[in-house]
Amino acid sequence: MDSVGKILYEARVAKGLTLLDAENATSIRGYYLDALEQDDYSKLPEEVFIKGIIRNYGNYLGLNGPELVNMYKAAKAGINVEDVKSQGIREVDTVKLNISLKQHRSAGSGVDAYQGPAPKKSIAKQIFAGALGVVVLVSGYFLMPKAMEWLHSNDTPEAPVVAVVPSPAETAKVEEVAPVVEKVVVEMTAHGDCWLEVNADGKSVYEGMLRAKDVRTFDAGEKLVIKYGNVGVMEVKVNGEPVSMQGEQGVAIKTYTK
Repeated sequence: MDSVGKILYEARVAKGLTLLDAENATSIRGYYLDALEQDDYSKLPEEVFIKGIIRNYGNYLGLNGPELVNMYKAAKAGINVEDVKSQGIREVDTVKLNISLKQHRSAGSGVDAYQGPAPKKSIAKQIFAGALGVVVLVSGYFLMPKAMEWLHSNDTPEAPVVAVVPSPAETAKVEEVAPVVEKVVVEMTAHGDCWLEVNADGKSVYEGMLRAKDVRTFDAGEKLVIKYGNVGVMEVKVNGEPVSMQGEQGVAIKTYTK
């Protein structure tokens, strides 16, 4: 059986395409494509990128990309291609999120962390405080005449006792509790071709190529690890907040947590 590299090489030559043609069409460096056609995997990036390059290059040449990936896996493991089982893909199209988060980046960590706004004070306790103030005012209105009469009927009156009433602000104080963030959600818009591999809470959920104007959204309960093949063309939002990609180019691995 021919190797994956030989199959790709012969398909490209049969179509009359050069490595430069393939590089421009797939946004995969010609250096990687040439190494792949020669089955020289030592010149390629890590394992997950190798599978992505095989799949997308094969699809571009009109071949069955996933089947070529299975052939690569089988050859590497020394087993028959029929014994290789493809992994499923879980992709989220819509995400419901009722909290707004403010970005806070930890310097040097490579992880974008987010914390939410402080909760509003209890409306019920504010109403209670207002009602208490009204009671005090009404009580003072009825008690004032008797107090004046008592002052005039005594030559040496004792100082009246003044009740200390808490202010509405003090009564309405509520212990502030940080809101619970249910999940981390990453929305990506591609402004050019970019290969992606997405891992949610330790599980691979997506491998594939995004084209210009493609939009994808992924979520995780705790952590999303996203590997970009061409990070410079991506626009990223985490829980609705934009993340700056200024100055970043080429292959990058980003971790997003709650």
